[in-house]
Amino acid sequence: MVASQALSSMSGSEKGLSWLSAGAVCLNFNLRRTSRAVTQYYDEALKPTGVKVTQFTILMAIASREDHSITDIARLAMVDRTTLTRSLKILEDDKLIEIRKAEPGNKRRVSITAKGVKKMKEIYPYWFRAQRALAKALTPVKTRELRHLLNDAKLSAEALHG
Repeated sequence: MVASQALSSMSGSEKGLSWLSAGAVCLNFNLRRTSRAVTQYYDEALKPTGVKVTQFTILMAIASREDHSITDIARLAMVDRTTLTRSLKILEDDKLIEIRKAEPGNKRRVSITAKGVKKMKEIYPYWFRAQRALAKALTPVKTRELRHLLNDAKLSAEALHG
């Protein structure tokens, strides 16, 4: 009864896409649902290494350059600083990265350690097999299209967000 009352109070244009059916077409809902499924798939594939795919992607970002600030990594990985700080703490505790204060100022700098590089080399074959299997299941054409669509969605969201 509550849903029908809400629908009756909507204008004609609002009724075309009601909040009751928004989930079926909501880009955010569908991207997040897909992201969770893909994350679970990669986490399972990387399980023998003891590293989650989110940690692996942060390690990749850190390894991409000699020296990063935490802000640089947050931007590169599109992760909020609070979530990133938690992940960095785990990686630091495992001695896969080093976090140190930079002089001058109070910025902290992050770099991958020799143990971190060794761990990346251990993880890579597991990640590669998972990547190859998922790309094969999607087909090469759809995989390429998906990467382009995801990048377009990211750029569009950034442009609209300001």
